[in-house]
Amino acid sequence: MKVVLAKQAGYCFGVRRAVELTEKTLKGNATSLKKVQGSVFSLGALIHNPQAVARLEKKGLRIINSVKKAPEGSQLIIRSHGAPQEAVEAAREKGVRIIDATCPFVKNAQAAAKKFYQEGRQVVILGDAQHAEVIGINSRTEYTAIVLASVEEANKIDFSQKKIGLVCQTTQKIENLKKLVAVLTEKTKDLAIQNTICNDCSLKQEEVRKMARKFKAIVVVGGKQSSNTTKLFQIAQAEGAEAYHIEEANEIKKSWFRDKAAVGVVAGASTPDFSIEAVVRKLEVF
Repeated sequence: MKVVLAKQAGYCFGVRRAVELTEKTLKGNATSLKKVQGSVFSLGALIHNPQAVARLEKKGLRIINSVKKAPEGSQLIIRSHGAPQEAVEAAREKGVRIIDATCPFVKNAQAAAKKFYQEGRQVVILGDAQHAEVIGINSRTEYTAIVLASVEEANKIDFSQKKIGLVCQTTQKIENLKKLVAVLTEKTKDLAIQNTICNDCSLKQEEVRKMARKFKAIVVVGGKQSSNTTKLFQIAQAEGAEAYHIEEANEIKKSWFRDKAAVGVVAGASTPDFSIEAVVRKLEVF
């Protein structure tokens, strides 16, 4: 069976930067004369890939869900998805050293939301209200933003008397943004838009769309909790391909490919090379 790997598969710039910053911090801590056992923390999983995070934990990273668990003098990594503004401020006040690994695209979305808020606009965020990235963006508006996951939700809200500032979760599909802009344009006469969708996500989504039209089967590699990886899976399905979302090569079943001459492999922005390579190696023996 022919195995074709997407050109855009794997780590985006923001994720690679976060992982490298973390590894550098862990290495520095391990060689420091002042090192404190377990003194490097991440506020939430650094990236949405369990296998990559597990490797970092073996090197000494500790995952916490509250700044309260980071002792004074420790080092706190702000993950690629960013963090609520008040959490960062609380860590600084506590005497915790901040290593900011927030993706630059996420920072752009945070800044855009804050600017719209300061201009007196009703900030609207296209995204998942429960996602760490969206919570961090919303914190820059004092949690006054309206978070919409779909056009259907937008249709239920009266925006007629509001000036709107629209931003997106960076992993959103461009078609979802276009649909929401069309709806909001009819609901208000004052709409400011900042397209904060990540370039890497857009490229990955376009590539999987083309591959799904070409191949009957698509294997999507990446964390089950990864928003951008899940969207690649959804796009592949929408284009009519048999799509399989897996985290590791051992999840693959030979029966998926009995009548397939070729398969396309794509991977999310938080999927490490070692996971992708293992999947490709297993598929190549079928």
